[in-house]
Amino acid sequence: MRFDRKLLGSATVNNALSHLLAWYVLGVFRTARVTIVPPDALDVARAEAPAIFTFWHGLAMMTPCAVPLDLPIVPMIARNRAAGIVADAVGTQGIRTIRASGSQGARSLHRKGGAAGFRQALRELESGNSVLMTADVPKVSQVSGKGVIQLARLSGRPIIPIAYVSRHGLRFNNWDRMVVDLPFSPATLRHGAPIRVPAEADHEAVERLRLFLTEELDRITQDAYERTGIADKFIPGPTNQDPAANG
Repeated sequence: MRFDRKLLGSATVNNALSHLLAWYVLGVFRTARVTIVPPDALDVARAEAPAIFTFWHGLAMMTPCAVPLDLPIVPMIARNRAAGIVADAVGTQGIRTIRASGSQGARSLHRKGGAAGFRQALRELESGNSVLMTADVPKVSQVSGKGVIQLARLSGRPIIPIAYVSRHGLRFNNWDRMVVDLPFSPATLRHGAPIRVPAEADHEAVERLRLFLTEELDRITQDAYERTGIADKFIPGPTNQDPAANG
């Protein structure tokens, strides 16, 4: 175990894994037969930009391909070691990242860089860059946190729910129901309608919109699964639910 950790921490190994992951994601996308729903989804996204594109954590692998590739977009990626490989993979494509993740508590929010990441996300939106981030907070899947709602409220930019679903993929029974998409697969790229959060939204309004975003992400993800022909593989609702996990 000690050897494995040391090996994973090696800059050479991490660099190789990052390039391999980047090539793999591009390979999956280039060999996919993608259906875009609605057909004008990418045009709407361009017109709404800069926007906050959000999705369920388990579908993160192919989500960078679910937004217009010609838009300046900054993904928010967690600060753990495995996520570092993802961030480096994104970096091989010349894309900057925000290293932060949401949290269920204020203390861990600061430890995970959530507060600093939130401020950086605001600056990116103000500069005309869209932000790509998960809606659910580790480790409670498919329950939107309030962070994405507050980001929309303070920035004045719309939230666009997205999902990218491949028919063929490896689906894991971990906290976020992670999916590893496979090449040469039919896929559905699904966008929801933009969601706007008024600047004057109070606590109750933010909570209503949080619940609405949760329902909307489940709805478009379920629709993407159905259109891709694997409706039985989508499990709506949270795993590891914690009553305090609406951060």
